[in-house]
Amino acid sequence: MITLELKKPGLAERLIRLVYPVKCICCDEILKEDAVLSLCDNCYKTLPYYGKGIYKAPKIPYIEGIFTAFYYENGIDRTIQAMKFNNQPSLSETLAYLLIEKYIKEPVLPHVDLIVPVPMHRKKKRQRGFNQAELLAKKVSKFLNIPLDTNSLVKIKNTKPQSSLSRNHRLYNLDNVFEVKNITNIKGKNILLIDDVITTGTTINTCGKILCDSGASKIYALVIANAEI
Repeated sequence: MITLELKKPGLAERLIRLVYPVKCICCDEILKEDAVLSLCDNCYKTLPYYGKGIYKAPKIPYIEGIFTAFYYENGIDRTIQAMKFNNQPSLSETLAYLLIEKYIKEPVLPHVDLIVPVPMHRKKKRQRGFNQAELLAKKVSKFLNIPLDTNSLVKIKNTKPQSSLSRNHRLYNLDNVFEVKNITNIKGKNILLIDDVITTGTTINTCGKILCDSGASKIYALVIANAEI
């Protein structure tokens, strides 16, 4: 059963917000004390919805279907960047909510047995303090009531950021980078991969390939934003 709701701030939190107001992550407007999203109403209404539904991308053959909620612009980019680079992991709750709010409006949703985040190398996770895809996956798992597996798919090499590379170099950058540690957990399952941003799709396709090679049945992907120009 899908449960799409966020916990409202308690009395103590609302009192704190009266003294230290919370601002919209996109425009800096002061939010109401009982706001559950990190967005004001105006910014919420103008979010850049992607609108392509669940689609199959020819250049991402190992992913059966991809759902992307937004374009990487008009506030969504700023929110994702703040989460990742300004040490605001709590924004994952707002982003996951916005993602699932769009996703569940699809007329037909694929059957999924397991939710798996795109993994981050332990060194990078230690530096940042969290894996944003894992934070999002935890929220998505809770909203959709689908089991979460954060241990079976791992990243065994610390690579250069994909965003800094050309399309061709992205492929080589991910050679032998991911590994499935628990094949039993993966075998025969329909898996929903979670990530924050998709550009060329190289990362999720590489993850999809190793999951399929390890016996997974079908791989789908759920992504907040598309950054491809």
